[in-house]
Amino acid sequence: MFQKRSTVTSAWRKLRSGFVAVGFFSMVLNLLMLAGPLYMLQVYDRVLTSQNMDTLIALSILLGGVFLVTGLLDLIRMRILSRLGARFELQIGAPILQSSIRRRVQGKASADTPAADVNGLRDFISGPTPVAFFDAPWIPLYLGVLYILHPYLGALGLAGALLLTLMALVNNARAADVMQEASDARARSDRLFTSSEQNADLVHAMGMTGDLTRRWTALQHDAHHLKSRVSDRLASFSVMSKTVRMALQSGMLGLGAALAITGQATAGVMIAATIVLARALAPIDQLIGQWRTFLAARGSYKTLRALSETYPEPPRRLALPRPQVSLNATIAQAGPPLAQTATIGGIEFALQAGDVLAVIGHSGSGKSTLAKMLAGIWMPQRGVIRLDGTPMAKWDPEELGRFVGYLPQDVQLFDGTVRDNIARFSTTIDDGKVLAAAVAADVHDLISSLPDGYATELGTGFHLSGGQRQRIALARALYDDPFVLVLDEPNSDLDAQGELALRTVIRGASGRGAITFVMTHRPSTLEAVNKVLTLTRGTQTGFGDKDDILRPRQQATPMTQTATAQLAARRAQRPAERGATQ
Repeated sequence: MFQKRSTVTSAWRKLRSGFVAVGFFSMVLNLLMLAGPLYMLQVYDRVLTSQNMDTLIALSILLGGVFLVTGLLDLIRMRILSRLGARFELQIGAPILQSSIRRRVQGKASADTPAADVNGLRDFISGPTPVAFFDAPWIPLYLGVLYILHPYLGALGLAGALLLTLMALVNNARAADVMQEASDARARSDRLFTSSEQNADLVHAMGMTGDLTRRWTALQHDAHHLKSRVSDRLASFSVMSKTVRMALQSGMLGLGAALAITGQATAGVMIAATIVLARALAPIDQLIGQWRTFLAARGSYKTLRALSETYPEPPRRLALPRPQVSLNATIAQAGPPLAQTATIGGIEFALQAGDVLAVIGHSGSGKSTLAKMLAGIWMPQRGVIRLDGTPMAKWDPEELGRFVGYLPQDVQLFDGTVRDNIARFSTTIDDGKVLAAAVAADVHDLISSLPDGYATELGTGFHLSGGQRQRIALARALYDDPFVLVLDEPNSDLDAQGELALRTVIRGASGRGAITFVMTHRPSTLEAVNKVLTLTRGTQTGFGDKDDILRPRQQATPMTQTATAQLAARRAQRPAERGATQ
């Protein structure tokens, strides 16, 4: 068992040097921010009393230079944060995608959206919220300056900062639960919207549009109600904090004026203290305004860290030679990773290169589960599948995938060109292998008739029929001549020409030494196989040569009797068809 580790935490730690640079620039910026109050102090206490224009000009030029440097440093700081956000996204994007794929393969469905969480964290790092966090440690500096100007001014500034901080903590405690409820409610409505859109044909055909719309509207109403509660609380707090800040600034001005009247301070101190207080409260003000963003980023970080820790990258395994001899399976108990009970068991067979095994059984007999086991997607809970004597579990998943061709029942093509899809999105596509796979699947002419041929973009804006998708997916399964070819109901969407091409594919794969599995209940496919395995309620009830298993006998199951009869009829029909053709 390999040690769990979080790629998210590692990526965050790699940003330390960048954050140190941001912290350094924040220190310089906050020190330079004292130039403004110092300028006002000098103007009111020296320039106005001396009426010296040269001094005013010199101070103004110096202040202008400070503002120029401050602007440049602030720009550099924001650019550093922007690049840190992009670096973080690039470092965790691929590992999070891989973890998400591993989670889905293990049968764990989740409502979270890792891509949105990654984007949210990138925007958080690149946004203004980190600036407020880096400026917040310098609040004591400004409060210290206020105390130097006068202890009473420092005490008022400290009281104001503590009051705003306490208000922020109370508001966070009151709004956190409601924000989570609002987020959950919005997630439910989004899931219903997405599933309704993805199944638009079904929804339209069965008259479900109105009912689903009303259900979605009700969920949206709940989400908006909760969101309104959150917004009302945040708005109330924002107004309260704004009022408190204005009162503090006015109070600072009034206290400074009182100290000036009593001769304990000057007019310059009064103005400078007001500016310093505004600067001291600015980070708190920014944090209050960006608090919702911070909470969302914190939630995204926790979600991504949990995902990467729960489904970490497996250790790199020893590269093994390409299998080319045999496949042996002994499965005592197996099923989906999260299933409470096994769905298949009692399965044992051995195949050699060139064998074609048809797995037949009624719906729910476990054919698709066995197909996923043979394709290396799932592993038996009790049992082992060996390639050339080596258990599949010992192979590196990426290496094993190059030797396996898999055509699932639910065919999905990815957003990209036909060429990309057939080549399995390899970074080094061999066009010769793409063409060979397309020709072998008898789909070359179909692809050539598409608007841009092999460069046709699949996805939004271009529609393929079910049979066309299945034949392109079959070419994808054949790419690079895999040793194990697993076809799960491969002719479910094929016409007569497609079924003929499928049988040709199976014979071709057998001829080059591949081991082919065909999960089917259609007798037409059985012409190309030489072995048959029958499943009944997840248990193997027969395995052997096709003629032996399908030979009519009284104890044969209705399915094998039907399959045998139909197969014999097709064999008898073929000479007549050839004669008619001649």
